[in-house]
Amino acid sequence: MTQQHLNERDHDLLFGEDALEPGDAVVHLEHGLARYDGHMSCDLGDTDQILTTFEYRDGGKLMLPAVEGQDFWRFGAPADDLTLDRLKSGDWLKRRDEMIAELRESADHMVEMGRARRAHAATPLVPDAKAYATFADAFAHEPTDDQNRAIATVLGDLALDTPMDRLLVGDVGFGKTEVALRAAAAAALSGHQVIIAAPTTVLARQHFNSFHARFEQLGIAVAELSRLTPTDDYDATLTGLQDGSIKVVVGTQSLLDDHIAFKNLALVIIDEEQKFGEEQKDQLRHLVPGLHVLSMTATPIPRSLAAAEVGLVDVSVVATAPKSRKPVQTRLGGLDHDGMLHAIDTEVARDGQCYIVCPRVSDVEELEALLRKRGVSFTFATAHGQMADDDMAQAMLTFMEGEVDVLLSTSIIESGLDNGRANTMVVWHADRFGLSQLHQLRGRIGRSKLPAHMLLLTGVEPNCSSEAATRLTAFCEMSEIGAGFRIARKDRDIRGFGKLDGTDQSGQMSRLGIGLYRHILKNHINGRAH
Repeated sequence: MTQQHLNERDHDLLFGEDALEPGDAVVHLEHGLARYDGHMSCDLGDTDQILTTFEYRDGGKLMLPAVEGQDFWRFGAPADDLTLDRLKSGDWLKRRDEMIAELRESADHMVEMGRARRAHAATPLVPDAKAYATFADAFAHEPTDDQNRAIATVLGDLALDTPMDRLLVGDVGFGKTEVALRAAAAAALSGHQVIIAAPTTVLARQHFNSFHARFEQLGIAVAELSRLTPTDDYDATLTGLQDGSIKVVVGTQSLLDDHIAFKNLALVIIDEEQKFGEEQKDQLRHLVPGLHVLSMTATPIPRSLAAAEVGLVDVSVVATAPKSRKPVQTRLGGLDHDGMLHAIDTEVARDGQCYIVCPRVSDVEELEALLRKRGVSFTFATAHGQMADDDMAQAMLTFMEGEVDVLLSTSIIESGLDNGRANTMVVWHADRFGLSQLHQLRGRIGRSKLPAHMLLLTGVEPNCSSEAATRLTAFCEMSEIGAGFRIARKDRDIRGFGKLDGTDQSGQMSRLGIGLYRHILKNHINGRAH
């Protein structure tokens, strides 16, 4: 298997540094999980020797020459949250060997799946140069350096007869969609069909609007397949896909229906790939033999990062922020109704719009009742997953079109709603959201020239030692432009890499730790390659 190695910048963005600090959890290949206590100098008479010290359960201590530290690996999670191993206990060795065997089996399965895909020749997609230039010139902005690199790499992949399998990682609002548009253009202008798969109907509708607007000038038909597609349009789309008159189709998991047939499908683009299950992604990859696949995400799941690092998939990173992007001011607060209403009134007073996001439908209903009881001056719409699809979509469209000031919803808005006037977000019971969710939510605001604000309201005391408090504090600190990479690494530290070929996000790495996991995985994959 040919591996494409990440450059130093992209590797650091995705995986961070492995530098240890005193108090960090580490794992030794032979002795198991310990706390790193730093270095100390030991007087040996003729010379001083630097020793590395480690603390185990029940007071066990291990001191090794610093030069032997390569047998220790950073674990990832805080040592205080873990049960350390006992020094010289056989429990660790048994657990280690079981996990290593399972990890190698998962890696072998992934490698064989990749080989099976590459065994089928792909169709080289080389568009007409003039038509492609016309399409590219319609982009309203100057592409960033990272966008240009990603576009060139993807076009190079598509021109080969080997199936592309590329993961495009870029923070929210950094221009991944334009890379997808250029890839779709390469397929459509080569006379072939392309799928854009989105996890929600709202995001599918947004992509449909974007792709239709860009391809219309070239006379290329773009269609949509989702639960919101009217029956007549749905049937016409099925016919167009079968006879090849429709080159681009945007949809949800509806694209996997058995009765959908394609004339010459060549490319699948999976947006928000972290939102799809592994089974769904595998189905999309194998709709026809030899498919090119482009997956996109702002917050790659730990399993995707693991596969990327060892070359099971190729990776492009879009880390250059558009000039217009500004950091979102993020702060914590208590579950204060008055504070929430003040933040909303402040945003509406400057002709902006606001999101209120809740973790549960019951919370949405509770706050909706509060807003009606208070007789608030601003207008609002409500959206959640228990509503009829048409009603939910209509509520979101009403907000998108500026007909109401506030959208009160569950986290269904985390993917797909891009509204330049929405510059304040209130998250109710923020402690019930994960890091990746919060980052996706924050990406919905801050797309205008005005300062944007995210208010995280929670009943959790910010200074307590709970995992929720630690997560929220860390999230507030990671508010700079491009923080998605740091957040993904933090999420990985909390949840682990997970099984490469499964759905468990905290499996194999939960006892091996980050460093040892990566070490074993890379050595095994490299050993197979040779």
